[in-house]
Amino acid sequence: MLRFFYFYLRSMRLYYGFVTATTVLAGLYYWHRFGFRADSSWQPTGWTIRDVVLLSMGFFAWGFNQIFSDWCDREEDAINAPHRPMVTGDLKPLPAFAVSSLGLLAIAAAGWMMSPWTLLFLAAGGALNIAYSLFKRIPVLNCLVYACAISCCALFAIAGISGRCPSPDEFGFVAAWIVPVHFLMCHNSYYKDVPGDRAAKVRTLQTLSPALAKCVTMSLSGLAVLIALFTSILNHAFLPFAVLAAMIAAGFCLCVARNRFHRATCLNCQLCVLLLNFSFWTATWPYAIASLVAIQLLFVWYDDEKE
Repeated sequence: MLRFFYFYLRSMRLYYGFVTATTVLAGLYYWHRFGFRADSSWQPTGWTIRDVVLLSMGFFAWGFNQIFSDWCDREEDAINAPHRPMVTGDLKPLPAFAVSSLGLLAIAAAGWMMSPWTLLFLAAGGALNIAYSLFKRIPVLNCLVYACAISCCALFAIAGISGRCPSPDEFGFVAAWIVPVHFLMCHNSYYKDVPGDRAAKVRTLQTLSPALAKCVTMSLSGLAVLIALFTSILNHAFLPFAVLAAMIAAGFCLCVARNRFHRATCLNCQLCVLLLNFSFWTATWPYAIASLVAIQLLFVWYDDEKE
């Protein structure tokens, strides 16, 4: 039993939990700051246990879903990540599916008690995740579908904390900032998978045109950092964090150029977390810094590039 949970925990890839949790945090903070735009009776409230529960659900949702993703991607993973427990047989699919299903059902039940609207975005995220598996072989569209799937976490959070459907302004915030950040993260994640994707005939920009893929990475990363810098100036946030984002983006590009994909994965995850926080730096920077440190420490445990 302990052996099963050890490999299940490793398969959750906990460093990515900070990506979904930060997406939830962005939705929560937007509601706490601008909820009055959707409800004239809304009154500013402090952060409560409800926020903490939603953040926890966001953190674990990635890991629960990752089990299903590993099973769907096992053909490519046999080449790209042959040491993953689902590939080696250390993690048996059926009991792993059972644990993940129970975890997702618990999230659905807790969300329902907060607001039935949460089920809409939980279902949308699940449907888009399935669609991602189908569209993964279509360049650009694969990243967009992925980005929309993960961005549902922010809408789930807004529905859960407000008890209503997100407003047009809240949808607009997610579409304008959260979706592009996740698009960039998804695009950047394909570099490490090129051998397996080519063998499985998965078409990404990295397999079709490596030079164009790197151009897109540098262009989008540079644009994201510039927007983050501009946002931090408008919000009177700490400008050094914009510099930190630029350094992480540059480090990612350097690691890709040197084929250091394990380190690149860590930096890609950290860059996503950092960019998601930029709209609210003045309030969320302690969480962001703690997340960057936690991701770095987790990569000490996940030290196998082939896992």
